[in-house]
Amino acid sequence: MSTTSSQARLAMRTRIEAASIIDSESLPVPFRWQNEAADSQGNAALPDTPSPFVYCEFITEPGRLAAFGGGQGQNLYRNPARLDAYVFIPRGEGMDEAESIAEQIAVLFRSYRDANISCFDATVYPGGDGSSITPTGLSSPVGNYFFAVTEVSLYFDQTG
Repeated sequence: MSTTSSQARLAMRTRIEAASIIDSESLPVPFRWQNEAADSQGNAALPDTPSPFVYCEFITEPGRLAAFGGGQGQNLYRNPARLDAYVFIPRGEGMDEAESIAEQIAVLFRSYRDANISCFDATVYPGGDGSSITPTGLSSPVGNYFFAVTEVSLYFDQTG
C-alpha cells in the first residue's frame, strides 16, 4: 500500500491524540500542530496562566528507492520522517513533569508498526528554557515555559 506524507502525519496525530496524555494533576494535555491556530481542545492562544501543552511537528526527508517493482510505476520508495513533540510546562515545575509527559508520548511509538508506518525509536531529550527556542509554526511566545522533546524516527512507503 502506498502512503502519502499527509496520511502518515494523520496516522501519527491520531495515535498521539487518542492516548489521553495527562499531566501530574491528571488533566489531559492539549496538543498543537504546525500551522494550526487552535489546540486539540479548541483554544487559539496560550492561556494567561501557563499550563502544560505539547507542540508537534511532522518532518519528512527525501524518499529513497527501496525495491524495484513489476514495471513502470511499481517501484517502492522508503520515506524517512520524524515526529518531534515539544512538551512545554510552566516555569518552576521542574523537568520531571516535562519528561514524564514526553515519556508517555514516547511509549506510544516505541516499536510501533502498522501496515503503512514503521517507527524505530522514540527518545526523550531534556530541553531547557522555552525562550531559547521558537518551534516553526508556533505563533505564541513560550518564554514562560520549560520544555522536553520526544523525537520519533519512522518511515512510510510509497509505490510509484
